[in-house]
Amino acid sequence: MVCPFVKTWQDFEPFDEFLRSGIKRYLQNDTIMEDVTLVAFHPNFLRWHSLPEGVGVGSVVQSHWGNIGQKSIRTAAATIIETVTKAFGSRKVKIRFHDAFEGLGRQEQFVPTDWIHIAGQHTDRTRMPLPDNVMHRSPYPTIHIIVNQDLASACIRDVSRVKRLNARRMAKLGWEGLETRMADDDGSVTIN
Repeated sequence: MVCPFVKTWQDFEPFDEFLRSGIKRYLQNDTIMEDVTLVAFHPNFLRWHSLPEGVGVGSVVQSHWGNIGQKSIRTAAATIIETVTKAFGSRKVKIRFHDAFEGLGRQEQFVPTDWIHIAGQHTDRTRMPLPDNVMHRSPYPTIHIIVNQDLASACIRDVSRVKRLNARRMAKLGWEGLETRMADDDGSVTIN
C-alpha cells in the first residue's frame, strides 16, 4: 500500500511509530494483525543503528527481551555475547540474560540493537545508522502487507538464506559502496 499523500508520514519517525504500535490502537478488537505482517518502506527509512560507542562482546547492558515476537515492556541485565551474525548482520546482537524470570522464554536471545540500553547514558548520539536501512527505502511511504500463511508456506531455509545474503551484502558494501551504486547520473546521492 503506497501512501504518498499522508502528510504526517513524510517524516520517517511518525510513519514507523504508526506501523510499530499506532495501528494496534485502531485495530484493538480486530484479529487481522494475527494474520498479517506489516513491512515498512520509506524514502528516509532509518530504523537500524549500530551499538553505542564502546559497547561490544562482554558488555553488561539492560535489554528488552522478545516473547513470541513482542518486545518486553521492562528491561533486564544481560551480557552481549555476539555482535555480528550471518543471519542479522549488525542489526541484532546475541545476549545472555543474567537471571531467569517469568516472561523470559530463552536465556540467550538475538535482540535488535535499539533494545539495548546502557545505564546512565543517552546512547542515541553514539549510534551510527547501518547501511541495511537502504534496503527499505522507497520513493513514498509504503506498507507491504504480507499474509502470514504465505510466509508459513515458504521454506525457512530459503528465507534464512536470503536474510544472510542480504546481511553479508550490506556489510560488504557499507555506506561507501552503497553511495557508489546509488549515485545519480550527476554523481549526487543522499542516503544517510
